Amino acid sequence: MKKVKHGGNIYEIAEKLGVQKEEIIDFSANINPLGVPNAFKKALIENIDIIENYPDPEYNSLVKAIGKEHQINQNYITVGNGATEVIFSMIASLKPKRSLILAPTFGEYERALMRVGSKVEYFYLKEGNDFCVDDDILKVIDESFDLVILCNPNNPTSQIVEKRRLIKILDHCKKNHVHLMIDEAFIDFVDEPKKETMLSYVEGYNHLYIIKALTKFYALPGLRIGYGITSNRELLEDMNNHKEPWTINSYAAMAGMVLEDESYKKESRQWILAERKAFFDELKKIDQIKVYKPNGNYILFKLLQNKKDMKEALLKKRILIRSCSNYNNLDEVFYRIAIKDQASNTIFIKALKEVLYEG
Repeated sequence: MKKVKHGGNIYEIAEKLGVQKEEIIDFSANINPLGVPNAFKKALIENIDIIENYPDPEYNSLVKAIGKEHQINQNYITVGNGATEVIFSMIASLKPKRSLILAPTFGEYERALMRVGSKVEYFYLKEGNDFCVDDDILKVIDESFDLVILCNPNNPTSQIVEKRRLIKILDHCKKNHVHLMIDEAFIDFVDEPKKETMLSYVEGYNHLYIIKALTKFYALPGLRIGYGITSNRELLEDMNNHKEPWTINSYAAMAGMVLEDESYKKESRQWILAERKAFFDELKKIDQIKVYKPNGNYILFKLLQNKKDMKEALLKKRILIRSCSNYNNLDEVFYRIAIKDQASNTIFIKALKEVLYEG
């Protein structure tokens, strides 16, 4: 089972270039550029001594904060060391024999499925349809499947599955006795997160599993905080019986407080709504690339004419982007870039044009 390469390995790149990591502008990792909420930074400093004690093995304060944020029964929540751990743990308990995932999509779904011996099938997203999920997926899903996994918005395409279509998929899965996992790790960046989330369907559909994370929106990738929500109590009990104790450290267990930071949420919403449009509009003006309209905090683009290695070319300008050549159904002409602050985005546009049009 091959290890998946992700964006964000700025340490390796800095060593390769012989520079400090701070000298590189990292567009490969999709993290909120506002950084860690100040209130949480202060809390970490004030509670530095909690490292001397074991964390609460049930992580009650974290679970309580999540339940309050989403107005969801706390008994439906499981937390983990990042969303990836929750995904692996859920799949290990579900033990699906045959599963369906998108292509392209986040690579860890396939790894988690292969680990339990599941046969993995792919729903190939069409480039002509801008890699959007359409109703054709309903023709594919039948009783022969045990599990369908959707990333919404999808990584790396930044396309969202419309709510009305998700409801149709959910009902279709229920009719065919198929479990449905929806990864909403990036949903806080879409135009209307509360409108698009499927959390309100958890209570009535115990075959539905929602994956969420604090990593992206709250800029906490180093703390590794993810969680899963489902009304399938039997599955949650199995997960809890099999997972290792204390997978979340004491500092990470405090992270639930960021969910209460309304000013940070408001500022983040203002940033993404303004910068996503401005960045996308500027990229669209470049005739040598095709840019796919984003719904998350990252953008997929395709080289149309110049077939050079854009990742290596931009690294010479100390800008790191994510090559999508290792995604199923994409190749070396596709790249993913994060949406960052205005100054960084302006630098990127200038550098991209220089690389594309040099000579």
